[in-house]
Amino acid sequence: MTVWAVDSHVHFHKCFDEGLFFDSCFNNLRRLAPSSNKGGILFFTEGKNEDSFNYLRSKPKIKSASNENVSYVINEIGERKAIEVKWLEAGMRILIFPGFQIVTEEKLEVLSLGTNKRLSDGLLIEDTISDVISLGGIPVVPWAFGKWYDKRGKKIDDLIRKKIPHLFLGDNGGRTSLLPFPGHFKSAQTNGIKILPGSDPLPFMNEARRPLSYGFLVVVDINESDPWESVKETLLNVNLKIEKFGRLTTPLSFIKTQLAMQIKKRKDK
Repeated sequence: MTVWAVDSHVHFHKCFDEGLFFDSCFNNLRRLAPSSNKGGILFFTEGKNEDSFNYLRSKPKIKSASNENVSYVINEIGERKAIEVKWLEAGMRILIFPGFQIVTEEKLEVLSLGTNKRLSDGLLIEDTISDVISLGGIPVVPWAFGKWYDKRGKKIDDLIRKKIPHLFLGDNGGRTSLLPFPGHFKSAQTNGIKILPGSDPLPFMNEARRPLSYGFLVVVDINESDPWESVKETLLNVNLKIEKFGRLTTPLSFIKTQLAMQIKKRKDK
């Protein structure tokens, strides 16, 4: 059995330097306890204009941005074609699983962890969750600033009350302690729904440093021929304990990134 550091909400944006991205992943991994930890897991959650999983699996290696003598070796593994990225000199590796970020009719998001098929946007959230499960994935409804209030907040309450099997909520490191702990998280925990932390990098160059800066530790015995099923079985175990790592963003950083996102949205229109 190995302790793996898991980031459940990862974007590899087009503006990212790929060397810096993996430098950051491995550096963040090395900072974690226990010190013997050598493995990380990234769940890609790609939006409709992202295809970074296929881009990365086409590359044999990626050079470090900080050390010209270091290259990260890339291979496909398992029946679902996960990506394995190795830093051979350090004896460390990261597994990347495919997945998508889907926008529902209610303008909420569902993450489809471990799926190879991109589902359509615009369906009812219950139907989207059901479709993710039918594809063999794990559905996560992630927290997002300003989206869990009013009608959408009531919909989250409704999902929690229904106690849908295999459904998780998602936290992310972009949340800040400036805000109160989400009441929906408290309600979910009371109802036996687990919360998966992830970094959720935003589409700015410096955000390439965030993967594996916020997530959770889990013990998994990886089946090398089908790593996804090993991870899925572990996450769906009713006795799973979520041992979170990392810190929330500072209030100042939170305000800056939210302002930057609003400016970017206006420019992209």
